[in-house]
Amino acid sequence: MKFTALHYVVAFIVIFSTIVFIVLFGRLPTFKGTIVGQAHILLWHKIPAKLVAVDKAITGGRFYDATSSCGNYLINEKNWAVTTFYVTILTVALIFFFKDAWRYITNPIHRLLIPLLAFQPYFYLYLSAFTDPGIITQSNVSRMLDIFPYDDITFYPDMPPCRTCQTPKPARSKHCSVCKHCIARMDHHCAWINNCIGYYNYRFFLGFIVSNLIVLTYGSYLTSSVLYMEYMRQYFPGGYDSAPNYFWADHRKWIILIHSQNWTAAVSSLFMIATLVCPLVIAFLVQHIIFIHQGVTTNESEKWGEVEWVVKNGMLYVYENGDHNAEYDAPETASGSGSESESGYARPRSAVPTSDTPKPENSGRRVYIHAYVDAEMNRSVPRGMVQTEKVPDLDSICNIYDKGGFFKNVGEVFFPKYS
Repeated sequence: MKFTALHYVVAFIVIFSTIVFIVLFGRLPTFKGTIVGQAHILLWHKIPAKLVAVDKAITGGRFYDATSSCGNYLINEKNWAVTTFYVTILTVALIFFFKDAWRYITNPIHRLLIPLLAFQPYFYLYLSAFTDPGIITQSNVSRMLDIFPYDDITFYPDMPPCRTCQTPKPARSKHCSVCKHCIARMDHHCAWINNCIGYYNYRFFLGFIVSNLIVLTYGSYLTSSVLYMEYMRQYFPGGYDSAPNYFWADHRKWIILIHSQNWTAAVSSLFMIATLVCPLVIAFLVQHIIFIHQGVTTNESEKWGEVEWVVKNGMLYVYENGDHNAEYDAPETASGSGSESESGYARPRSAVPTSDTPKPENSGRRVYIHAYVDAEMNRSVPRGMVQTEKVPDLDSICNIYDKGGFFKNVGEVFFPKYS
């Protein structure tokens, strides 16, 4: 079979979409240990390491040195390169659509909807890119600390301040090395919009994804309809009655049709692009719907992936307040503090204070601490708290940021607090 320009376009889109999917989703805990996760490690770590080794052997590392600054700029610095690429692709596709397919669409409803829907990705791109995602400053850090309580497992109050911003770290926040700011309810930094996705612009980012999905699916439907009408006009001008069964399945006729005129080649290319990119956008949207349902962000999903690993390896312990009047002879180590219970876990000698005893500090607080094999802990034990049990499974941990499913969690996304 002779390969045409269309075949190469389709092959490029398939390969590009697959690579983008692996790069974006392969690092998520969901794909850990799967072929997607393994492909991510291969593409993101092993192949680059091999290329660097080959470059060092052949050129002494000169090629790597020459290209690393460009790569560092594209990946680690704010720039409009990826955004410009996206806007260019979208704009060129729309130009070809209006040039070659618009005249064949006569339905007034479609003619009204098409311009409105085509404008939406630009609109939400602008809102996502230029809305403050939730930059934490000295003036609003107290408010963010009030809005987002610590859960004492993925975020805890004794976290050190941000070394760059010199501000306390509210729960659910993260410092972005690209934007050089701490972002409230940080989801991720998005190169497509050249901005972080955080507390105040996450809703616009979802609109950006949905608007792109609508344009892709609607565009796929419209271009296929235009091609189908031309297919019937060329081969079966008498209509359906003159067409044999499964007439639309004759791929030879389709190939001839696509290459018969310049406009059919352009419209078929638009159809292929929209159809092949659509699953990637669907996967991205589904991922964020799942995150909203679970009450987590992209950043937090990675943290919970680490928590899951710690739990599976039996290294996560619960600490609760102990009796301040009781003296503990055992030191506070990874194995806990206080007396040992029959099950082998450290138990407080007196966890319930008497009525005459003042209410202890951290009363009712439940803290989770990772105790690694080398007896090192991921955080210090808060004063007056003792180890009570080992966490048996991830289901026994409550995510306080989950309000109770998608429809309850989505309120926080679309109606952030400004005061």
